[in-house]
Amino acid sequence: MVKRLLWAPVLLGLGGCVVEPAVVAPAPAPVYVAPTPYYAPPPRPVYVAPAPRRVWVPRRCDRWGRCWGGYWR
Repeated sequence: MVKRLLWAPVLLGLGGCVVEPAVVAPAPAPVYVAPTPYYAPPPRPVYVAPAPRRVWVPRRCDRWGRCWGGYWR
């Protein structure tokens, strides 16, 4: 009986309330960050022989690629 008397004010106070469903927020979407662009490292320096200052110019060559005579230019 005592339990019923304790519950009476609670039930009377909530008599007009309607339980509404809680507002459900959408699940947080993952935030994607663009990856940093890849820059290839600079190539290692390669030794290149300098161009020769003088070049041998053949005077006569046959059709098989054999040459004789000539001069330096």
